[in-house]
Amino acid sequence: MKGLLSSNLAPSGMRSSGEVMRGAGNDESSYAGEVTVLIAHSDPVVSAGIAAVLRAFRDFKVIVLGPAETVSELSADRVSSADVVVADYDSGLRLTETARGRRVVILTYSDSEARICHALERGARGYLLLGGSLQDLVDGIRSVHDGGVAVGPLVASRIAEKMNQQALTAREEAVLRLMMLGLSNKRIAVKLTVAEGTVKTHVKSILGKLNAACRTEAVAIAQRRGILPDERERYEVERSQSVCGRPSLRGSVD
Repeated sequence: MKGLLSSNLAPSGMRSSGEVMRGAGNDESSYAGEVTVLIAHSDPVVSAGIAAVLRAFRDFKVIVLGPAETVSELSADRVSSADVVVADYDSGLRLTETARGRRVVILTYSDSEARICHALERGARGYLLLGGSLQDLVDGIRSVHDGGVAVGPLVASRIAEKMNQQALTAREEAVLRLMMLGLSNKRIAVKLTVAEGTVKTHVKSILGKLNAACRTEAVAIAQRRGILPDERERYEVERSQSVCGRPSLRGSVD
């Protein structure tokens, strides 16, 4: 839970008593009205940290989902009592479906472009990263309460990258999937029944389109953008290959 209660999340004016010293960045008097925030994060430690941070500001009324409660069991009345809901990725997506009209802010570690865009397309009004600044969280919640959206600088750059990315061809994606499994150009050529020189051309094009310096970086960028499965999904794919009697291709390099 990087930085949630560390110095990069604590405003310089926060006193140990939990009161916030008046200052340009932390003066809640500049924001009119109370905001009721429901914290529905699956990690209880993260939930406790968010609650502690927000309760330092007098304009936030904080409600925390109990340890025995789940998002799927939340009543409509409970959700509708909040102005803004702060949740983890999976819980946030469920709430955008079951609690339409609620303003949902997702707080997560994942900066995957595919996950960011999916969440916003599903109706989330905010997407913030754990480890970001306290002011981003506070300002984000207030912005969403006022009808705006909340994305931190890194999330905004991820969205811009996705909008500006060059699409890979179907053949380039096939080559990239085999690169992910660790195959050399020679092995990829055999697998796809093409010349090794053709594979080298595809690899060069892939690196250029993804703005990657090497194969490893290309795979990492493709996973972040949702072109390739992430590490957990990759493990499941390889495991299913082995279970079905097909040996895993991971590490097969000539």
